[in-house]
Amino acid sequence: MSRKVNVGKVSLGGRNPVRIVGMLKTPSKEIKKLVKEAQLLEREGAEIIRIAFKEKKDAQIAKILKREITTPLVADIHFNWKLALLAMDAGLEGIRLNPLNIYKKNKIKEIITEAKNRKVAVRVGVNSGGFKKEFNSPLDLAREMTKIASDYVKILEEEGFSDIIVSLKTSEVRSTVLANRLFSQRFNYPLQLGVTATGPYLEGIVKSSLGVGILLFQGLGDALRVSLTESSREEIRVAKRILQFLGLRNFFPEIISCPTCGRCKVDLIKIVEKFKKEIEKIDEFRLPVKIAIMGCIVNGPGEAYQADIGLAFGEKRGAIFKKNRIIKITKENQAIKDLLEKVRNAL
Repeated sequence: MSRKVNVGKVSLGGRNPVRIVGMLKTPSKEIKKLVKEAQLLEREGAEIIRIAFKEKKDAQIAKILKREITTPLVADIHFNWKLALLAMDAGLEGIRLNPLNIYKKNKIKEIITEAKNRKVAVRVGVNSGGFKKEFNSPLDLAREMTKIASDYVKILEEEGFSDIIVSLKTSEVRSTVLANRLFSQRFNYPLQLGVTATGPYLEGIVKSSLGVGILLFQGLGDALRVSLTESSREEIRVAKRILQFLGLRNFFPEIISCPTCGRCKVDLIKIVEKFKKEIEKIDEFRLPVKIAIMGCIVNGPGEAYQADIGLAFGEKRGAIFKKNRIIKITKENQAIKDLLEKVRNAL
C-alpha cells in the first residue's frame, strides 16, 4: 500500500480510491473558455485538475480559477523553476516538476522549502518524450526513467519532504508498465498512472486502457490521467470507465449488450444506442446499476438474469428480467420505454 499524500482536500494513496486527474487544454489567454472548461471537468468528475504554467501571468489566471472551482489545482512546471514559487504563491495545491528540465539541486531545494511551508504536494513527473536519445528496449527505457525519478525523489527526501507523487509515462504500454513496476519496488509514494502521447482517439483509448489497466489490476496506482488527442472531458469519461470496469469505483449505469449475430431478430445496435442516450439524460440513472440488453435467446436470458435488470429479445419481442424472474414481456417498438420504466422502479 502506498503512503497517503494530500493535494489540497483530496487524498491519494493509502486506502483512498484511485483519483481522476484532468488537464486543462484551453490556452490560458482565453480566460472565459478556460474557466468553463475547468467547471465542466469538475462536474464531469475530475478530482484534481492540472494547468500548464508557462509564464508569470499564469499566476493571475490561476487565482481566477481558484475562485471559480473547488477542485484542487496542480501547476505543470517545466524549465523555469521560479514558476513553481509563483504557482504556490497563487494558492495552487500541487506542482508537477520535470526532472529532465528542472534539475539544479539548489533550485529544487528552494522549491521544496516553499512546498513544505505551504503544505503543497509535489509530483515528480518523468515522460519518455523528455529524452533526446533512443533506447534498445522497453526495459532499458523503464530503467532509465526509474533511475531519474528515484534520484530526484532522494533529493526531496534529503530536505525532509515526503508529500511526493510520482508519474512515469511513455507513449507505449510495455515501458510504462515496466517503469511503474520498477519504481514501486523501491518506493511507496503514490503513483499517478497514464500512457502519454497515445495518438488518435481509438488508439489512445486502447493504449490507456491496457497500460493503466494492467497496473491497476496488479494493485498499483493511486491516481489516473488519461491522455487523448481529444477533449479534456472525454479523458475524464474514459478514466471513469477504466476504473468502473475494473471494479475499483462506480460512477454510472453499466450497459451490457451483445455484439449481435445471425440469430438476432431486432435492430439491437439502434436499440442500445437510443437507450444509452435516454438513460444519460436522467440524473437518477447515474447510480451504478447493471443493465443487460441482449439480442437473442442463447446468452440473452443468462446475462439478463445476472444483471440488476435486463432485456432479452426473441422474435420481435423481448422479456424484461429483474434478477432471476421475468417481470414484463415487451414489443420491439416499446422496449426502450418499458425498460426505462422498469429500471426507474428498480432503483
